[in-house]
Amino acid sequence: MSNAYILVFSSEIDRKSVSDFFDSMDGIDNWFYSLPNSIFLVGSVPALTISKRFMERFGQKRHFVTLISKKARQGWMPKKHWNLLPEEKSADDGSTSS
Repeated sequence: MSNAYILVFSSEIDRKSVSDFFDSMDGIDNWFYSLPNSIFLVGSVPALTISKRFMERFGQKRHFVTLISKKARQGWMPKKHWNLLPEEKSADDGSTSS
């Protein structure tokens, strides 16, 4: 199952280095930028793994990674970016949320 995350990272880290890193990371299926110093990630790895691998590559630079829920999210981004986030299965009936 794919999850969506947002990773916010220190301005000390080059954006191109971050995208190159996630291009090669197993378990990350897709990524995209929509905001400065942050990257949206779609994949099957947990946030803890993303954070650990990020620190292995970039050192102990400030960063924050968290799961994005389609049920509890709001903001202003291009519609095509919202559409890149995976659908979420409901815990009670297995249906997909909108």
